[in-house]
Amino acid sequence: MPITSSQTAPAPGPATVKILVVDDMDANLVAMRALLGSDALEVVTAGSGAEALEMLLVHDVALALLDVQMPSMDGYALAELMRGSERSRHVPIIFLTAGAQEARNSFRGYESGAVDFLFKPIDERVLRSKVAVFVELHRQRRTIAEHAQQLARLAHANALTIAALSHDLQEPLTALALNAELVLQRSDAPALRQAAARQKSATALLRRQVAHLINLAKSPCAELRVCAGSTDLAALVRERWQAGRDQSLPLKAGELTAEGDTTGQWDARLLTTAIDQLLLQAEAHCSATPINVVVDGSARGAVVLRISFDKPLQDTAAEHLLGPSLPTDDQLPPPVGAGLREPERIARAHGGSLVASTRTREGTSFELMLPRGA
Repeated sequence: MPITSSQTAPAPGPATVKILVVDDMDANLVAMRALLGSDALEVVTAGSGAEALEMLLVHDVALALLDVQMPSMDGYALAELMRGSERSRHVPIIFLTAGAQEARNSFRGYESGAVDFLFKPIDERVLRSKVAVFVELHRQRRTIAEHAQQLARLAHANALTIAALSHDLQEPLTALALNAELVLQRSDAPALRQAAARQKSATALLRRQVAHLINLAKSPCAELRVCAGSTDLAALVRERWQAGRDQSLPLKAGELTAEGDTTGQWDARLLTTAIDQLLLQAEAHCSATPINVVVDGSARGAVVLRISFDKPLQDTAAEHLLGPSLPTDDQLPPPVGAGLREPERIARAHGGSLVASTRTREGTSFELMLPRGA
């Protein structure tokens, strides 16, 4: 293959990358190996389209250099077959041809999926420069993919670690809550009762925070498109609360309070869906006990919506709303069950979290946490 001479050698890269050269003439393949091969770049060659397809099944290549004029299967046909395969459809293709430089040849090459079209005799410096660009892009894509896999493994290990630590924390927190309850039931001393009430409230808060940590350790939800805008969560909850009263739901028996700054950047349409479903589930399982709703905006970085009632859930309802309590194999349990899956997806799409709990002495609560800047 006629190639103009140059003494410049390609700079070695950090890792060996493969390119595929397809030509029906052995002399051209030998010239390409001599021209482009190096410690950092391996040239894989094929003498026909069929052989090239076999090579693509074995090798991960950064670029394919295809001779157009080959018997049996020309470069255009090979390119179309490459584009039809999941493994090779994203491999960049440069066509090489000794034919006349007619516009229709170039157009056909680009229609077949080529990124470039070079005519022989080929300038060695031009070819090496173009090859170097695609080799570097391939290295970057490979590095990004390796980092993504590493981050996924670290995230999974992190989530499992947090789950294990949270399980270790739950037992002493439960013991503290039980001791506080015993003091409230058996002591008449006002000071002791006040201390026990504070301890019970603090342990309940810590349990919720631990549950949020487990949820936030999971990967973010990318299925929902969030159109964030300035939204007042308290105003939105009042609107849906009133809508529930207008529909004769027993929500009026409870209490709705708001504390602090309850505004943030959220998707009001998605939050409306989440609030409606949370209130509906509370109404379905509260057994006519009052439903209390608190919108807590006292924290700087997030706003919390807490919906609670004093009735604990029955076993079937608990599994439907809270999901399984224990992990299976090496997987973490879902943060909530199927009955709260949609509000949980909406919370995670905002970078937040939804946790739910039910206990005999404390009743049932759904807590939606939303970062202000989602």
